[in-house]
Amino acid sequence: MRLQSSLRLSSWLIALLLVSCSGSGGSQSVATTTTNNSPTVTGPAFTSIVLKIRPAQFSKGYVCPPFLEFGAPSGNVDFLCRTGMAVGHNPSSRTPAWVIERLGISSLNGGVLRTDNFRADPDLAPGRRAELADYVGSGFDRGHMAPAADFTWSNQAMSESFYLSNIAPQDPSLNRGAWSKLEDTVRSWVLQRNELLVITGPIFQARDATIGTNQVQIPYAFFKVIFDPFRREVIAFVYPNIAPATTEIEAFRVPMEQIEVMTGLSLLSAAK
Repeated sequence: MRLQSSLRLSSWLIALLLVSCSGSGGSQSVATTTTNNSPTVTGPAFTSIVLKIRPAQFSKGYVCPPFLEFGAPSGNVDFLCRTGMAVGHNPSSRTPAWVIERLGISSLNGGVLRTDNFRADPDLAPGRRAELADYVGSGFDRGHMAPAADFTWSNQAMSESFYLSNIAPQDPSLNRGAWSKLEDTVRSWVLQRNELLVITGPIFQARDATIGTNQVQIPYAFFKVIFDPFRREVIAFVYPNIAPATTEIEAFRVPMEQIEVMTGLSLLSAAK
């Protein structure tokens, strides 16, 4: 069954990447971008974006500066405002629906050590959240959506990153390999671009399997959207939740709009 699932995911990714190439001009090469007399930035080519008007229902009642300047991706969530992130928690999947970070140079200069203090989120009611026991013996890692390495600047932010509201079941090979490489790459882009907004979350299908007594849903894939708020440029990725054949991030690049279609989220928007 695992092999069949892997084959289905591989076919899905190939199809998705074909859509990506046709929908984004096929440009996936390393490039240099200079915009509005800003400093030269090297690396994979971000794409310019014109922000759509924010759906009012998505941000109503959500206050968590500075993470929501470009909107909340959805409104049907358990909303959590943390020291280093905003979380939209999905009580049906018992995972995040989305997690938003805003990373600057100062975010990368701390000396706080990783704690590995995984635990259920005390701000979520039992039955609406994952518990530690759900992951025991599951064969899946407790995969961070907002990575712990982004929070070395604050003991509180580091601790909160280990709430299970920031975690989803993730294939161990993906979590410790290609996904980790993407996280490292995003931090390197912060050093080049000074500030980035990062939105991360799972992608589900209707019949995804679950783990544990609380039936924590196993994501079909994971997305990460990286937005440069100064240059108004974006780059986006989807990683199937299987052991990847490569760790090269360009293999997983997709148009942001494709992620919105797959998830139903409104990822970046502007106030009227």
